[in-house]
Amino acid sequence: MTGSSNNTGLRRRQSDSIPDTPPPTSRQVSFNKGQTKENNFGGNSQVQKTNFFDGSVRSEQPISLATLDKDCFIIPVENLERFLPAGVPMPISNMQISQLNVLEIDNPKQCVMIHLMSLMEPIEPLLESPLAKPFSKQKGAASELLAEIGQSKTAVEGMLLSNIEKNAEFPFISFYVVNKNQHDPVEFFRSLRQSTLQKFDPKSLRYIAHHTLDLFNEVATIARPPLQPGFRRPQTKSTGFIISVYKVFEGDDGEKFEKNWLYWTGARMLYRYLPQSVGLRRITLHKSLSSGDKIYLLLCECSHFMEDLSAAATLVPTLRGRLCGYTGLYRTTATF
Repeated sequence: MTGSSNNTGLRRRQSDSIPDTPPPTSRQVSFNKGQTKENNFGGNSQVQKTNFFDGSVRSEQPISLATLDKDCFIIPVENLERFLPAGVPMPISNMQISQLNVLEIDNPKQCVMIHLMSLMEPIEPLLESPLAKPFSKQKGAASELLAEIGQSKTAVEGMLLSNIEKNAEFPFISFYVVNKNQHDPVEFFRSLRQSTLQKFDPKSLRYIAHHTLDLFNEVATIARPPLQPGFRRPQTKSTGFIISVYKVFEGDDGEKFEKNWLYWTGARMLYRYLPQSVGLRRITLHKSLSSGDKIYLLLCECSHFMEDLSAAATLVPTLRGRLCGYTGLYRTTATF
């Protein structure tokens, strides 16, 4: 995909930074004596206007997302130098020759909250009934939490994904989209963390699980038309996801490392070799905002995933064979 003249690049222009610095928050939910690890979150708002460049000659035709018919990179302008894939020249705004058409689009001013849940385990395994169904109990609690957040109107969108494989490291992953103009993402984080502590309280459930919550930015996206800017919940029951999670130590998220994200995340492999029958819609890379170690989450959305599951899972053994990060197959359980 990189370096092709058939690709369209979308970029975003940064506006004045937000002066308010969010207070420390915690990524990890802990049920151990109420202690939590403190982290900081931060970020800048973005505003864009539309410009389009076609080769060496500026296009005179009105261009919009609705009229684009080619696969696109969508990268926030402040991340362009770090996440524009290695080997692809920087987009330019003058009349010089460029490999990419460039369209500046309005930024939705959204932040994504991701909640990773490990499999619940009984507090007293020896007393566990053979008829117990911890997976169903966890699914019910996670669905109730999603519904409560939806009713509170603090997030504009949300979805709960469930792993379709047995004994997955993360059987459930929740996504929430927060509009920065309407709600403070840090306050939403604190509220969700408190709600998670209450909903999954081991004293009432008699089960324990690890919960990892963090605020993420969508730092790069490969999108296939028709384009829908920003996060969008799936529209069909056949939609499925290939999700990969990576964690790197603090300071290892250098520019050279991030410019090669297509390779170490497996995004390039997914884009090139996923069968057309699965209906690839987008591949989005998320990067955590908290200080310290960084988490990257790659979400590959396919509109016909569940209709051709064997084809969709073709590349998963190869991704796992690299012994790098975690990869799982997911489908939608609940949305709002």
